[in-house]
Amino acid sequence: MRDAIETLLGTGNEGLIVFTKRNLLGEQVDIEKLWTSPQVAKILRKQQPDGSWLYPNKKATLRSSTNYNQYQTYKTLAELVEFYGLTKKHEAIQKAAEYLFSFQTGEGEFRGMYGAQYSPNYSASITEFLIKAGYKGSRIESSLNWLLEMRQDDGGWAIPLRTRNMKLDALKNKQTIEPDKTKPFSHLVTGIVLRPFSLMEGYKEKVYDTGMKLADRVFTRDKYSDRQAVEYWTKFTYPYHWTDILSTLDTLT
Repeated sequence: MRDAIETLLGTGNEGLIVFTKRNLLGEQVDIEKLWTSPQVAKILRKQQPDGSWLYPNKKATLRSSTNYNQYQTYKTLAELVEFYGLTKKHEAIQKAAEYLFSFQTGEGEFRGMYGAQYSPNYSASITEFLIKAGYKGSRIESSLNWLLEMRQDDGGWAIPLRTRNMKLDALKNKQTIEPDKTKPFSHLVTGIVLRPFSLMEGYKEKVYDTGMKLADRVFTRDKYSDRQAVEYWTKFTYPYHWTDILSTLDTLT
């Protein structure tokens, strides 16, 4: 453990050093000092007046430019929150959050990442990072309640268009595809959706049984084609965007 900590402290990464001192050594640190770091300043220079960040690949065609920018904004928000500890106290986070909230439907879903199609995975992940940034209240609860309504009959979650055996080109459909809730849950999607619930008192018990079902799926193939192979359990990302063994242990504990 000591060698690992010394390695982390010797990386020269200011954010990693601060979080190592706080989380592993129990030291008092001033997270907000990271907010003025050159790395954060470089990211914030690219933020648009509406709070978004532009998706860098202008040739991408699977989604509309608006939906790609929504994705890039969500991804950048996650990095600012997890790598540098920014919260809603920072104006850039406030602007990014309101941009993302502009995509929230009356039912609570964050719509648009999959065009007109339901996206419980991205909706949950956006909610997770908004909670970590300090957001709570009716808009967050609306998202969590929508996710509870979108469960499969077995208690987990799946991408609705996949339950209808449709490929990703269905993202271009203007009509929303309803899920077949009799189909089994996807552990990829379920692991993502459980994360915001794990952060909210009063909601954890609503998904406890589903968490146990996810634990039973560890190191198995997913029921659907997205990141299906067993090897994806040990393909790690941070901030957490997918489901792997590390993100699963973090969520369930």
